[in-house]
Amino acid sequence: MPSQFDVAWKDQNAVASRAVQRRLKAVEQSDSDRGTSTELARHPDPDVPRYLSQDYNDYALTFFFNSYLLLSMGSKSLRGYFDCIYPVWEQSRPESPLRPALTAVAMSLLEAWSWLNPNSPQSLARSHYAQAIAALRRHLQNSGDVDDDILMATLMLDMYDGITSFCGARSHTGVHLIGSAALIENRQRRPSSSEASQKIISGIRSMIVGRALRKMESVSSDVLTRTSSASNLPRTPQYELEEIQLEIASLQASASGLTSPNKASPPASEILAKAYELDQRLVNWTATMPRDWHPTACPSSSVPRSVRDAGIYQAHCDIYPSIFIANLLTGHCSSRINLQLVILACLPRLPGPLPHKDEEPARTTIQALADTICASVPFYLGDRATVRRIDDQTVRYPQADASAEHARTAAAYGGMFLMQRLPQLLGLGLRPGQREWVLGQMGRIKRVYRAAAG
Repeated sequence: MPSQFDVAWKDQNAVASRAVQRRLKAVEQSDSDRGTSTELARHPDPDVPRYLSQDYNDYALTFFFNSYLLLSMGSKSLRGYFDCIYPVWEQSRPESPLRPALTAVAMSLLEAWSWLNPNSPQSLARSHYAQAIAALRRHLQNSGDVDDDILMATLMLDMYDGITSFCGARSHTGVHLIGSAALIENRQRRPSSSEASQKIISGIRSMIVGRALRKMESVSSDVLTRTSSASNLPRTPQYELEEIQLEIASLQASASGLTSPNKASPPASEILAKAYELDQRLVNWTATMPRDWHPTACPSSSVPRSVRDAGIYQAHCDIYPSIFIANLLTGHCSSRINLQLVILACLPRLPGPLPHKDEEPARTTIQALADTICASVPFYLGDRATVRRIDDQTVRYPQADASAEHARTAAAYGGMFLMQRLPQLLGLGLRPGQREWVLGQMGRIKRVYRAAAG
């Protein structure tokens, strides 16, 4: 009988292998190395080699470490498992699945920043992705220990899928997270109480939370047990927020039954009471989070003209302590929006007449939260409006004293973080013109990162 992780990776292995075979045939039909080198030469980037060399894998890894990992430690508490990638990779064995999995991530990002499509048949990252899946299956079939490098490999496979989904305008399925959760309880030798283990398992848990919220589905209790107690995760503010968000995902799944005749759901009054409770807990959470996490409003008159021209909504934008804190707090806003939508879905289904005043607070809250998310756009993107180098030092940001660290993290993560938030706003009944502004900013992100339209 196949194990849970066998099922999780079986189809992906076949799909990736077929994709690699297509790529190899395409390479045989044309001189892809020369074509790739020509494309790189046409868009030179100081962080990208003009011509591919035999140590291109090493170059891709160096690019990834320098551009995505080796940043200031000011946001270390929120970068989670990213702080562990390099040390776990460095200590891993040559045959570890983490080696090709990380190379696939590094190469796909290097290709994206080289204006090459990591989804194309000529992508050099695909073969590493297939190798990683094959190595992972081989390791598990041989009853190998589930150490930190194995769990990290599953995170890297999920990250690769996220990158190619972003560049290809596809939905990120999160299929590798299913295997990740199953693997946690199969750790055999290495203690799971180390800081690296805690951060890796916390990273898996965070991704499971994000996937549940996106898909409006509940998370099984055994997954929660594995990811919550496997390594005695510290109860940080981020952890406490995720605890609430897990309950929100389950509530959303229950509330979806209100509009589906084929799906059972609790009474609307019960769902409504839980929604109000969770919303109050989210409000209380902001009162207990670290004081230095709060954003600072920056009036548009103080924002450089190029940033205003690229996109600023209304009269101000918000400045956060870091990109990672901005992503956490806009995620908090997104969760509160979800709860207001649940409230609005429940109110018409209550017995008796519906007072208009019961709907108005939810709609007002949705508008205010959407405004907060829109106000974060300049902080994430600065004045980037077209394709530019990842290390372009001429990019300007709303804050006059924008640091080199912010410029690097904003370039690396800004677009992907924003695309986790902006699409949600399109389905809301916002003030006139706001939906069009959001659509314009999503189109801007796709131009900046050369992501496929969709």
